[in-house]
Amino acid sequence: MHFSIFSKYLLIAISLTVLTACMMSQEHSQPEQPFTHSQSAAIAAAKAVEPGVQLGLYLTPTKVSHRVLELKRDYPDVLHGLDFRFKKREHKGVTVYGLRAGPFTNYTQATAFCEIVKKLGQTCVTAPFVGQVL
Repeated sequence: MHFSIFSKYLLIAISLTVLTACMMSQEHSQPEQPFTHSQSAAIAAAKAVEPGVQLGLYLTPTKVSHRVLELKRDYPDVLHGLDFRFKKREHKGVTVYGLRAGPFTNYTQATAFCEIVKKLGQTCVTAPFVGQVL
């Protein structure tokens, strides 16, 4: 009976050793591909972008600035502590400027903010807090 228990333990030990050896040889046969500089930079940039919201699209940076002044005047408590930026882009063949507000701690917080300002009649979608500072 002693021999049978010893045999089981020996079989388990050998199996674990073989399994570990197989896993190690598989890791060595498939070396990890190092990130290129551009891939590393893109990943770092994506992580560095803070959550924000977009509060509308306007035809000129001047209109964006005027809208920020109106919003700050009409909703000072709601917008307290937020910064504003605008992001130029093409939309259906027209150059437009998106008004961005932020930064927020996370996209959950940005989404909650959008729900509040939508009830006030303001357009709002979550978006990265990027663009030129106003």
